Order: sequence, then structure tokens, then C-alpha cells
Amino acid sequence: MVTPQEKTVDLRIRRTKKLLQEALLALMASKSFQDITVQDITDRAMVNRGTFYDHFADKYALMEYTLRESFRQTLNDKLPPHFSFTAENLGLLILATCEFLAALHRQCLPSEREQFPIHVQTQITSLVQEILSGWFRAAHAANRRDAADLAAAVTSWAIYGAALHWSQGDQSEPVTAFVPRVLPIIMAGVSPA
Repeated sequence: MVTPQEKTVDLRIRRTKKLLQEALLALMASKSFQDITVQDITDRAMVNRGTFYDHFADKYALMEYTLRESFRQTLNDKLPPHFSFTAENLGLLILATCEFLAALHRQCLPSEREQFPIHVQTQITSLVQEILSGWFRAAHAANRRDAADLAAAVTSWAIYGAALHWSQGDQSEPVTAFVPRVLPIIMAGVSPA
């Protein structure tokens, strides 16, 4: 059972992490990530450096956490809470990934756009892979678990690659037209798994 004191600590931790995330995002709107210091982040968040280091090893860890949590929130907002593998649900996952990457691309400074995918790809592919692994494992017997995990890994990168391609383009093709065009390509890779 969670005591009221433990619940308060958890709330304080979440609040502190949220303040640090918001500070980083606000700073990135006007400053290159490379030029942002931990001191800049803590000053903006109004927390001390020790508190920062209680939660994150460095600004890169904060950025990865921020990206992962932002993408997780996007997925929670766009996808139904409990859903299984279908072409329609895979399309929703692709759509959410495209929209998230496009929003990130719009938010970052032009000088950051070349480096940004390097920091983003691991966070996105790992969350997409978690979802796909759950779907594929549920659809296959336990003796095919390795095949399901491999299919999830490959498919997560295919989704990321397609979303990155669309988000870095001119986006003259609406995402609602792009997803139905790319969905059969990704489904073709998933079918044997």
C-alpha cells in the first residue's frame, strides 16, 4: 500500500521533472541545445543544480526523458487505450509518429534540425517497438517470441523512417494521404511475422 508520504514524494518528483522538462523546451525555442547549460535549465525551472542531478545525469538524459515522455503523451492522446494489431491501428501509430516528428521539426531551431534525429530516433523507435512487441507477442505462440520481437524492431524502424521522410519533406502531401500510401509497404513487412 502506498502511504500518503510516498504519494507526496512521487508528486514532488513528477513536478520537479515537469519543471525541468518545461525549462528545457522553453530554452530550446530560443537557444541551440549545445549552448544550453544545466545552470540555464535549473535557473529557468527555479530548482537547484543538486536537484537536477538527483533526477538526471546531464542535459542529454533530460532531453531523452523529455522526448520520450512527450512522445508517450502523443501516443496516449492519439491511440485508444487498449488496442490490438490491425492495419487501422498500425495506421494510427504511423500517423501519431509522423505528427510528432513534424511538430518537433517545427519547434527546433534550423541549426538543430540536422542533429535532432540522432537524439530522437532511439526514444521513438523504442516506444513504437514496445507497442509492436505487445501486439505481435499476443498474436503468436510463446515459441515465436523471438520472431515477434524481431518483427517489432524492424517495423519500428520502418515506421520511424517513413515518418522522418514525411516530416522532413515539404509536407505538401497531407499526413492523412501519406499514411495510407505507406501503410501497405509497412504491412507487407509485418505479414510474415
